[in-house]
Amino acid sequence: MKKIIHFVRIHDDPEKVYRALTTKEGLTGWWSTSVNVQPGIIRFYFGGDFNPEMEVTKLEPNRLVEWKCVGGHDKWRDNTFTFELRDVNGEAHLMFVQVYAQELSDEDYGTYNFNWGYYLGSLKHLCETGTGTPFKAITTVDYSG
Repeated sequence: MKKIIHFVRIHDDPEKVYRALTTKEGLTGWWSTSVNVQPGIIRFYFGGDFNPEMEVTKLEPNRLVEWKCVGGHDKWRDNTFTFELRDVNGEAHLMFVQVYAQELSDEDYGTYNFNWGYYLGSLKHLCETGTGTPFKAITTVDYSG
């Protein structure tokens, strides 16, 4: 089983990073501009066949966020996504790990790894400057159902 790992130093406190990972305002600021946050479920819209639906499986304020993909993208189904935060001298050290439930091609892993690097950089930029670089989704998807 393969996994993707990224470590990011964010020059801001873990509380701000945690909010960026757990609120609609935060998530739309760094990953996708189209997000629906409901208790226990987060739906992201990018278009095509990539619209991951994440079950929130663990939350430890200012320390840990964990998701499990439960729909919206077959290659990510049952994958886990962990964002672990540590406060080191007033800045957040973020360890991101995506564990794959199924084997994929090297090309797929490479693509996802590259994209996570970009979007975790967007998260860092959002927390440090107030502006991230999320995917600009154009959608009329009704997430109420």
